[in-house]
Amino acid sequence: MNEFTEIAMWFLLSGVKYLFAAGPLLLKSSRAWYFDMIIVSGGGILGVFVFTYLGAALSKYFAQFHLFKIKYKKLKKFVRIKNSYGLIGIAAISPVLISIPVGCIISASFEHDKTKIIRYQVISVVFWSLLLFGLKGIFHITLIH
Repeated sequence: MNEFTEIAMWFLLSGVKYLFAAGPLLLKSSRAWYFDMIIVSGGGILGVFVFTYLGAALSKYFAQFHLFKIKYKKLKKFVRIKNSYGLIGIAAISPVLISIPVGCIISASFEHDKTKIIRYQVISVVFWSLLLFGLKGIFHITLIH
Protein backbone atom coordinates (compact mmCIF):
# COMPACT_ATOMS: atom_id res chain seq x y z
CA MET A 1 0.00 0.00 0.00
CA ASN A 2 1.44 3.35 -0.93
CA GLU A 3 1.75 6.12 1.63
CA PHE A 4 -0.99 8.30 0.15
CA THR A 5 -3.56 5.49 0.45
CA GLU A 6 -2.45 4.74 3.99
CA ILE A 7 -2.76 8.39 5.04
CA ALA A 8 -6.20 8.63 3.39
CA MET A 9 -7.36 5.53 5.29
CA TRP A 10 -6.13 6.92 8.65
CA PHE A 11 -7.74 10.27 7.81
CA LEU A 12 -11.14 8.73 7.06
CA LEU A 13 -10.99 6.30 9.98
CA SER A 14 -10.26 9.11 12.43
CA GLY A 15 -13.47 10.86 11.36
CA VAL A 16 -15.50 7.84 12.41
CA LYS A 17 -13.50 6.11 15.15
CA TYR A 18 -10.94 8.55 16.46
CA LEU A 19 -9.09 6.21 18.81
CA PHE A 20 -8.97 3.42 16.22
CA ALA A 21 -6.87 5.75 14.09
CA ALA A 22 -4.94 7.55 16.84
CA GLY A 23 -3.95 4.42 18.75
CA PRO A 24 -2.05 2.60 16.00
CA LEU A 25 -0.47 5.83 14.78
CA LEU A 26 0.71 6.58 18.31
CA LEU A 27 2.19 3.11 18.67
CA LYS A 28 3.72 2.23 15.31
CA SER A 29 4.00 5.23 13.03
CA SER A 30 7.39 6.09 11.59
CA ARG A 31 6.30 9.60 10.61
CA ALA A 32 6.87 12.66 12.76
CA TRP A 33 4.35 12.94 15.61
CA TYR A 34 3.02 16.30 14.38
CA PHE A 35 2.29 14.89 10.92
CA ASP A 36 0.25 12.06 12.44
CA MET A 37 -1.48 14.60 14.66
CA ILE A 38 -2.49 16.62 11.59
CA ILE A 39 -3.83 13.50 9.86
CA VAL A 40 -5.95 12.45 12.85
CA SER A 41 -7.10 15.99 13.67
CA GLY A 42 -8.04 16.70 10.06
CA GLY A 43 -10.02 13.49 9.76
CA GLY A 44 -11.73 14.11 13.08
CA ILE A 45 -12.67 17.66 12.07
CA LEU A 46 -14.06 16.43 8.74
CA GLY A 47 -16.09 13.85 10.68
CA VAL A 48 -17.43 16.59 12.96
CA PHE A 49 -18.72 18.61 10.01
CA VAL A 50 -20.21 15.63 8.20
CA PHE A 51 -21.91 14.08 11.22
CA THR A 52 -23.15 17.36 12.68
CA TYR A 53 -25.09 18.16 9.53
CA LEU A 54 -26.08 14.51 9.04
CA GLY A 55 -27.10 14.29 12.72
CA ALA A 56 -29.28 17.38 12.41
CA ALA A 57 -31.03 15.88 9.40
CA LEU A 58 -31.46 12.53 11.15
CA SER A 59 -32.81 14.06 14.35
CA LYS A 60 -35.38 16.06 12.34
CA TYR A 61 -36.38 12.92 10.47
CA PHE A 62 -36.67 10.72 13.56
CA ALA A 63 -38.45 13.41 15.57
CA GLN A 64 -41.56 12.83 13.53
CA PHE A 65 -41.65 9.22 14.73
CA HIS A 66 -41.09 10.13 18.41
CA LEU A 67 -38.12 7.78 18.65
CA PHE A 68 -36.21 10.06 20.99
CA LYS A 69 -38.26 9.23 24.04
CA ILE A 70 -35.91 8.35 26.87
CA LYS A 71 -36.24 4.59 27.28
CA TYR A 72 -32.70 3.30 27.29
CA LYS A 73 -30.13 3.53 30.07
CA LYS A 74 -27.28 4.64 27.79
CA LEU A 75 -29.35 7.46 26.34
CA LYS A 76 -30.26 8.52 29.88
CA LYS A 77 -26.52 8.76 30.66
CA PHE A 78 -26.04 11.13 27.72
CA VAL A 79 -28.98 13.22 28.89
CA ARG A 80 -27.41 13.39 32.36
CA ILE A 81 -24.08 14.45 30.86
CA LYS A 82 -25.82 17.03 28.70
CA ASN A 83 -27.82 18.40 31.63
CA SER A 84 -24.78 18.52 33.93
CA TYR A 85 -22.02 19.64 31.57
CA GLY A 86 -23.89 20.75 28.45
CA LEU A 87 -22.59 20.33 24.94
CA ILE A 88 -19.05 20.76 26.25
CA GLY A 89 -19.38 17.52 28.23
CA ILE A 90 -20.65 15.58 25.24
CA ALA A 91 -17.92 17.07 23.04
CA ALA A 92 -15.22 16.24 25.60
CA ILE A 93 -16.05 12.54 25.63
CA SER A 94 -16.98 12.17 21.96
CA PRO A 95 -13.61 11.46 20.30
CA VAL A 96 -12.29 9.07 22.92
CA LEU A 97 -15.31 7.34 24.46
CA ILE A 98 -18.40 7.43 22.26
CA SER A 99 -17.00 8.28 18.79
CA ILE A 100 -17.39 11.44 16.78
CA PRO A 101 -20.53 10.40 14.84
CA VAL A 102 -22.44 9.41 17.98
CA GLY A 103 -21.38 12.57 19.82
CA CYS A 104 -22.37 14.83 16.93
CA ILE A 105 -25.71 13.12 16.39
CA ILE A 106 -26.53 13.30 20.11
CA SER A 107 -25.47 16.96 20.21
CA ALA A 108 -27.58 17.73 17.14
CA SER A 109 -30.61 16.19 18.79
CA PHE A 110 -30.21 18.51 21.81
CA GLU A 111 -28.93 21.69 20.17
CA HIS A 112 -30.08 23.31 16.94
CA ASP A 113 -27.16 25.75 16.62
CA LYS A 114 -24.79 23.79 14.39
CA THR A 115 -21.96 26.31 14.73
CA LYS A 116 -21.97 25.78 18.49
CA ILE A 117 -21.84 22.00 18.09
CA ILE A 118 -19.07 22.23 15.51
CA ARG A 119 -17.06 24.66 17.63
CA TYR A 120 -17.13 22.44 20.73
CA GLN A 121 -16.52 19.21 18.83
CA VAL A 122 -13.59 20.66 16.85
CA ILE A 123 -12.02 22.04 20.02
CA SER A 124 -12.37 18.61 21.60
CA VAL A 125 -10.76 16.82 18.63
CA VAL A 126 -7.87 19.28 18.56
CA PHE A 127 -7.45 19.04 22.35
CA TRP A 128 -7.26 15.24 22.31
CA SER A 129 -4.90 15.30 19.34
CA LEU A 130 -2.59 17.80 21.01
CA LEU A 131 -2.69 15.86 24.25
CA LEU A 132 -2.03 12.40 22.81
CA PHE A 133 0.42 13.26 20.06
CA GLY A 134 2.01 16.08 22.04
CA LEU A 135 2.88 13.65 24.81
CA LYS A 136 4.38 11.34 22.21
CA GLY A 137 6.46 14.21 20.83
CA ILE A 138 7.56 15.56 24.21
CA PHE A 139 8.60 12.22 25.63
CA HIS A 140 9.87 10.78 22.30
CA ILE A 141 7.80 7.64 22.66
CA THR A 142 8.34 5.06 19.91
CA LEU A 143 7.44 1.41 20.07
CA ILE A 144 8.88 0.45 16.68
CA HIS A 145 11.84 -1.87 16.84
